[in-house]
Amino acid sequence: MYKIKEFEDRYNENVNDFIISIFVEEYGFEEYRKELEEQNNLEYIENGGGLWIALDEEDNVIGTIALRKINDFDAELKKLYVRKDYRGTGLSKDLYRRVMEKSKEDNYKRIVLGTYDKLETAINFYLKRGFTQLENLYDSDNGARYFELYI
Repeated sequence: MYKIKEFEDRYNENVNDFIISIFVEEYGFEEYRKELEEQNNLEYIENGGGLWIALDEEDNVIGTIALRKINDFDAELKKLYVRKDYRGTGLSKDLYRRVMEKSKEDNYKRIVLGTYDKLETAINFYLKRGFTQLENLYDSDNGARYFELYI
């Protein structure tokens, strides 16, 4: 079982370590390690967005999702990660639901996100929820793909 709660600063290092364990160590994006180690996750909240974390019974971070405010109409979905042993349990959907609730509360009209070709499961997750790829923003050098959803 797990619980989802709003991010608190006391979890900053745990969140960074968790994301590094997936993005860097599992998927091989070593070039982002230093940036992720130094990430101040409060910035999502301070800038009008939000960050939610999923915790297991022992208070370990097992999932994250963030929303970064771009302007009054647009926000960016960030940091959707779920620990391997919790994938397929519905946790991603629960985290995503939190972001969509916040997006609607804040009257955003569009959600954008970027991800990478090698994160195929994530791409399929977004496509199932109605995101469409922005073809003109594809970066073939690093496999970065960009999507949007009008809500």
